[in-house]
Amino acid sequence: MKVRQTSRLSTKGKRKADPSTFEAPRNQRSSEIVQAAYSLIAEKGLEGLRTREVADRVGINSATLHYYFPDKEALIRGVVEHLMQELQTPRTPTSPSASALDQLRAEFADIRARLREAPEQLVVLTELALRAWRDPAIARLLQYLDEGWRSHLQSILESGIAEKTFRANLDVEATASAMMSQLRGLGYGGPLDAKKLDSLLHHIALQTEHWVRKTPFL
Repeated sequence: MKVRQTSRLSTKGKRKADPSTFEAPRNQRSSEIVQAAYSLIAEKGLEGLRTREVADRVGINSATLHYYFPDKEALIRGVVEHLMQELQTPRTPTSPSASALDQLRAEFADIRARLREAPEQLVVLTELALRAWRDPAIARLLQYLDEGWRSHLQSILESGIAEKTFRANLDVEATASAMMSQLRGLGYGGPLDAKKLDSLLHHIALQTEHWVRKTPFL
């Protein structure tokens, strides 16, 4: 990373500048801090998040970090917002004209791609979900994320019913909530082998497709 250095005086005879005092653009520096915190949570969990270690990873001092994020809570909120942006960017885009069935399949393909390419997302999301039980601010942010996801899934299911691809008696709200609970629960079972996790997701995708297209036994 290139940084701007002051040049009011000749550098001859001066002490070597402290890189932690260099100023990067605010948005760039904030992003670097959040990325470092995000990586630390993925490695050590929220209990292992230390602002001093975040500052060290970015190459700044603690005072500079607290200028951008006054306390750990503010830093965690920054991580939540970063994760929300990541999750709202699809890994497997679909055509606006795609059928509801293709959109549903793309939803699972997107999750499988994320777990292959960025498995830390599930780790960080699970850590934050557990934190939300005790932190109303984090809970509100995750609720906003959940509402967007639920609305998206319901839209796919409603389109499938309208296209007569999905069964007419499908409970759209309950099905969307059940999908979310099942997929979110992948993070609570502890680390899984990547191949086993991918196979499990494939099975869940087939199971869900069968559920929405066929009349259930109960």
